[in-house]
Amino acid sequence: MLDVEWEFYENNRDELVEKYCGKFVVISGDKVVSVYDDENIAYKETVKSIPLGSFMIHHITEEEEVFQLSPFANA
Repeated sequence: MLDVEWEFYENNRDELVEKYCGKFVVISGDKVVSVYDDENIAYKETVKSIPLGSFMIHHITEEEEVFQLSPFANA
């Protein structure tokens, strides 16, 4: 799921950073469909016109953000 979107992001990362650094970019298929300053607004606006599971929202930063979940997070 979202393989096309992630591949688009990876293949275009440098250009996306140059254009949209600090923004939340909505990617659907192989294109950027919108750009927002706030992740919550990006989600709320996007689900009005694009079905869940067919887009991703990614925070564009110079350094790729890495998230690690602890196995003790729900303890």
